[in-house]
Amino acid sequence: MRRNIAGNRVHAVFLGSESRLRLLASAQPNGPNPLYTNIFREVYFMKKKFATRAISLTVTSALAVSLAACGSSKEGSEGNGSGSKSPVTLTLLSHYAGAQDEKLKPYVDMWNKDHPDIQVKLEPVDFGELLKTIQAKQTAGQVADIMHVYSLWGGQLTKNKVLAEPPADVTDDIKKNYPDASIKGASIAGKVYGFPTEVNAYALFYNKKMLKDAGFDNPPKTWDEMYNMAKAITKKDASGKITQQGFGFARGYASIVDQPFMSLMATAGGQLISDDLKKAQLDSDAGKKTMDYAAKFYKDGIADVSFSVSKTFPAEQTAMTIQAGWYAGSLQGTMKDAYKNIGAAPLPSPDGSKKGSVAYTWMWGVNNKSKHQKEAWEFLKWFNTVSVKDGLTPEGSFLLDAFNSLSTRKSDLDAKPIKDKLADDAVLKTFVDALNYAIPEPNPAAGTEIQDILFKQIEATWTGQATTDAAVQAAQKDIQAKLAAE
Repeated sequence: MRRNIAGNRVHAVFLGSESRLRLLASAQPNGPNPLYTNIFREVYFMKKKFATRAISLTVTSALAVSLAACGSSKEGSEGNGSGSKSPVTLTLLSHYAGAQDEKLKPYVDMWNKDHPDIQVKLEPVDFGELLKTIQAKQTAGQVADIMHVYSLWGGQLTKNKVLAEPPADVTDDIKKNYPDASIKGASIAGKVYGFPTEVNAYALFYNKKMLKDAGFDNPPKTWDEMYNMAKAITKKDASGKITQQGFGFARGYASIVDQPFMSLMATAGGQLISDDLKKAQLDSDAGKKTMDYAAKFYKDGIADVSFSVSKTFPAEQTAMTIQAGWYAGSLQGTMKDAYKNIGAAPLPSPDGSKKGSVAYTWMWGVNNKSKHQKEAWEFLKWFNTVSVKDGLTPEGSFLLDAFNSLSTRKSDLDAKPIKDKLADDAVLKTFVDALNYAIPEPNPAAGTEIQDILFKQIEATWTGQATTDAAVQAAQKDIQAKLAAE
């Protein structure tokens, strides 16, 4: 292009000079001057030369443009597998880092091998950094195409237009192939936003040996039974310090405190926030009873906040705790042979007549700003719906390999590896059954802030810094204010 432009400029100079040179060559006093005549001839032939080159370059450029246009049209029409089209690269952002990333990678490699036109690149981060990373990338315009999202963040992410709505065939598939708790967990304001993945309900973990040593053959079915059993199992040294704990709640961060609390509240027939996410309900009868009951273990000296359940339960120093289904896999790895002493049961309820739990969900979603939403949903449909190994989807196989937990998709639950596992694993079956009656964790836009409010007030009652009445009223007021601001 530069050569053509330069040639045109020289051409223009000679065209402007030609008439003047002709006059100079012919209008000399002694007749035509040979010098000017020769210059004129040179200019004439140079003019023809550059004109020919300009035409040649113009034709060449036109052909190049024409061929490029044909090539572009051909590429678009051939679509996948044309060989001339650059592959689409999708980024997949999740909290599956380290060993979990290594378990996920073989399935992504399987997809990449069979789909050269749509390549998926893993981008793992630690759980504590995931939401912040999603937000930072969104602000910087460097969005991840596919995201693994905790359902609690759903309200916030949809409010900020981060999550894309799935195509109709994806929504229909999810509604037909997952239990109600999974569907609700992957929905915001009644709309499904992605494929449910890790769906965990809460139940009671107990140490069969510790209960039997204290004279109990079965786990508790009522709140009073659990309190009395815990009191009988708890042991203290001469100074009054607990050396063996009958029951204790896990501590450390908001969700690990709030979710067991909300699960107990569900057994009393209550829920923290109304279904329409507009009204806080902690000051209900169920909420007040749950706050009183949870604090009673610490107030009466049956449990101690310094007696770390995350350490003492696997060490067989705490007999009972409330946890989600994923905890079974963690205990198996930690306790080894002693895991045979672990059992699981539905949560006790006030009178033993009602089952209750809360289920929290993770889901695979697509970024609303992704330029490749169609391709992203194609990958997710494959990952969550297609059988690739022993009747399991890639998601189902991955969850089993990485966490010893189950996908809630019907086809995965019907697969032989899962059926065999459920037949042999009473603990796991307890948590799968809980999904049939668990209510989903609420996910308003201010979900993480509401979680922190509840967490602080619950722990204030355990440490004696607040009465249960004061904690309920303070949390109720602050949670309602957050909901009203949405």
